[in-house]
Amino acid sequence: MAELSVVIPTRDKAASLRATLSALAAAVVPADTEVIVVDDGSDDSTAAVLDTFVDRPGWSVVAGPRRGRAAARNAGAAAATGRQLVFLDDDVLVGRTFLLAHRASARPDTFVHGPLREFPAARRWLAEHVDTPPAELARYAAQVLAADGHRLLRNTLETLVLAMGQQRVPPVAPWLACIGANTAVPRKVFEAVGGFDEDFGLGWGCEDLELGVRLVAAGLAARVVDRAAGVHLTHARPGRWSQHDANLERFVGLHDLPAVRLLPVLLGEGGGVRQYLAALGVQDRQTGVPAS
Repeated sequence: MAELSVVIPTRDKAASLRATLSALAAAVVPADTEVIVVDDGSDDSTAAVLDTFVDRPGWSVVAGPRRGRAAARNAGAAAATGRQLVFLDDDVLVGRTFLLAHRASARPDTFVHGPLREFPAARRWLAEHVDTPPAELARYAAQVLAADGHRLLRNTLETLVLAMGQQRVPPVAPWLACIGANTAVPRKVFEAVGGFDEDFGLGWGCEDLELGVRLVAAGLAARVVDRAAGVHLTHARPGRWSQHDANLERFVGLHDLPAVRLLPVLLGEGGGVRQYLAALGVQDRQTGVPAS
């Protein structure tokens, strides 16, 4: 049995997956760590990318059920043996301490989020490195993580999660830290609460936050660990907000909480952290965070 299982769902994102795996392969690997990539029916060059990495000890590929990210993550978790499940997206760069940080932070009563920043120039960066060998690509990824010559941003969700983690604002919604792009969960609790809700289907958004609500209800505390941080390779997502709206409607139907109903105030156009907190009754003077 492994101590740490990293689950990476992917579909038709070969270029970003290659960067993610290159960076992960360069990380310091604790003993008893496994990496499971769930190929959820890719039609691009994902198979060729995976062939470059899967011969590494402890790395494997499983076929996904092609029913969306929730189902793909559950498939990876079902194949995993680790006591701690680390869910990492296929478009996130991580540093050398990523695995060590998640291993050291594992607790039976805690789920852990590694904070993320956005990389607006990611598409150009990926195009520049399409032929860069993995080891060299990992060095370039480290420069991005260090913001060495690259501009990084933090979105409103991550800004609030970080502020709650640093106790600069009240923990109005600790479940917001369950961001599937970089979050670790004790396996026993993940299984006890039923994993990700696969009825969110193929649409984008909310399936990870909804799991967070159930984890908090099961008694888990949220923790933000800087040494497990990553950078999201920002990309366009056609139909993003229509899909998000549909998934948010399901989320509210499952958990009719003010912090859930008001998510558009945080995430929607013109929204921001202060607006969200104010809508929840938290005064601006308490926040210590930017308006958006």
